Amino acid sequence: MMRRGMTFLELMIVVVIFAITAAMTLPLFIEQESLTATATARLLSSDLEHAQALALSRPEQRIALAVDADGLGWRIVDADAPMIAIVDAYDDAHAGRKLAVRFGEGRAAISEGVVLTPGGHMVVFDPLGGLEIPGGNAEQLTVHAGEANTLVSVDPDTGFITLD
Repeated sequence: MMRRGMTFLELMIVVVIFAITAAMTLPLFIEQESLTATATARLLSSDLEHAQALALSRPEQRIALAVDADGLGWRIVDADAPMIAIVDAYDDAHAGRKLAVRFGEGRAAISEGVVLTPGGHMVVFDPLGGLEIPGGNAEQLTVHAGEANTLVSVDPDTGFITLD
């Protein structure tokens, strides 16, 4: 007579396989918040550097990176008109794009669920690439992704950007 079903040993082997698989994949989910915060901070650093380059190339304008009031994005602006993102174009033959980032959209698609603090803050660059008010404290923006945080600092004198 043939019995159909699983023995206790077979059942235990299946449970052990599931436990090993879970142990291998769980760190990936835990590290995801840290990776998201780091990726967003690098994107922010890149746009801060772009704003610096624009400040150097447009000394007649006060170029700034303005964090959205809700902390869910930022835009590169003329500090005298901070609600309107600058449109970047290489020349008259190419259509420009607004220099704005919104988390979860476009090039910031990976940043879903991220918050940037302080919201409503502006980092204004002078025509030499440093901060508009040198000698003070470094400008600091914090990227929050769940429990993971990454600090982005801008040196007031040199404009040098660091990630912590």
